[in-house]
Amino acid sequence: MPRKLLLPLAAAAAVLAAGTAWWLAGGEEAPAPAVVSAALPATSSDLPDVSRSAPDASPHAPDPLLTPALLRTFEQMLDGSQARDKEGLMAEMRARIDRYLPPEWRVRALGLLERYIDYRNALEALPAANIGDPAGLRRILDARAGIRSRYFAPEEVEGLFAADEKFDRFSVEKLEIERNGSLTAEQKRQALAKTEETWLTPEQRADRVASVAQLAVGEQTAALEARGASPQERFEERSKQYGYEAAQRLATLDRQEQDWQSRLSRYAAADEAARAQLQAELFTPQEALRLQAALEMRAAEQKKKAATPP
Repeated sequence: MPRKLLLPLAAAAAVLAAGTAWWLAGGEEAPAPAVVSAALPATSSDLPDVSRSAPDASPHAPDPLLTPALLRTFEQMLDGSQARDKEGLMAEMRARIDRYLPPEWRVRALGLLERYIDYRNALEALPAANIGDPAGLRRILDARAGIRSRYFAPEEVEGLFAADEKFDRFSVEKLEIERNGSLTAEQKRQALAKTEETWLTPEQRADRVASVAQLAVGEQTAALEARGASPQERFEERSKQYGYEAAQRLATLDRQEQDWQSRLSRYAAADEAARAQLQAELFTPQEALRLQAALEMRAAEQKKKAATPP
């Protein structure tokens, strides 16, 4: 059951920065190499856990069921369904829901899920989003908001959709500002700051700062790669910009990435008869699950480089 939702642009930034995000938080253990992690879909372990949260008895507290995490749980439940119609789909969901949510939420959640399915189907009538057309994106957001109001009460819209909706509104305004040729660089900076303050929560603004920093690290690393900088040069430049400890973590990530690429090259160069043994020798079971995606990404990158004029 495909859907034409306008995804928050933060998700794209997070994927692009997958190889460097960990160091900003001071992570002790590096993640899987970026060459494979960016190609993988989210798993159930990546999703926020709403399954065992107890309802808050306070009459003034936010409704613990009405959060964006519930929609991600719905998507996880719906994923892979083989139902041919809504009736069959809801039968599947009634049999499946107790694995995802506590029993005291069953009735309410099933009612929300049924309306969410109707909402998703209604979104199919919307045009495809074009990232290069801010005015068109704004029209899609307005149309989507109208569809939501048909299926959900105001408090449901606020709890389930408001955070992503605000970020989408910010993203569209950001695109409009960036494409406005009549503004100076300083005017754009001021307009962007005002837009962030208008639409983003303090947490979202902090996430945005982190995402920008992550992308800056990625750009710096690409520049260092392009000029063949030595490990010492990399460490010195990163240490000046991000600090000694961050430079150490990035150096560790460099070594892990080099090791991954070396193993991947050996595997890619082998014939089919030798690959099964090499897979067992060179990769952990978790890495082996990502191996095909890594090879496809490497092939796509090589094809892109070959097509790019020197």
